[in-house]
Amino acid sequence: MNTQELIDFLQQNDEVGRNKPSTEVKIAMGTLKLKQEGFAQPLPDFYKLLRKFNGLSNNGCFILGINPESTMFPDLLDYNLRHRPDMPEAVILGYNDAFQLVYSANDEKYHIVDKDDGSEEGCSDNLADVVPYILHI
Repeated sequence: MNTQELIDFLQQNDEVGRNKPSTEVKIAMGTLKLKQEGFAQPLPDFYKLLRKFNGLSNNGCFILGINPESTMFPDLLDYNLRHRPDMPEAVILGYNDAFQLVYSANDEKYHIVDKDDGSEEGCSDNLADVVPYILHI
């Protein structure tokens, strides 16, 4: 599945909470703030997802948004400031009850990392492979 197919799937899935799309200005400001705080910059496919849904949720599982203007969808920068990833050159893009979705700029992969012990459950270079895992869909 590619990012567009993931977006199409998410639009048709009634279980998933979908925030309204982000704007280019919010994405640019969020990207700048992440950079200023020393976090990695996500790949373009994550921003493509934000342009459709500025945050996703499913029963306590989240893909973070940039300044989402809704308490139902956690903010990317706020979450990363509170739960800094253990990996260098990384940023947390989402989480569920057991795992965090961490993008690492070092290897340009999305890692599924145990929240308690930091061990890696799996990784992929394709965002569409890991988002369903984090959202439990």
